[in-house]
Amino acid sequence: MATNSPYGWKDLLSDMAIFAVIGGIVLFTIGSFPEFFGKFLPFLK
Repeated sequence: MATNSPYGWKDLLSDMAIFAVIGGIVLFTIGSFPEFFGKFLPFLK
């Protein structure tokens, strides 16, 4: 990112949308295989 251009609200909203989609896919995957991820992530129980 260039240092002379400020970080705009449009960039923030687009980044949050991307993170929301990726986070939703990750949560859906973990929720679909609780017994598999439960072995590696015991704190999710």
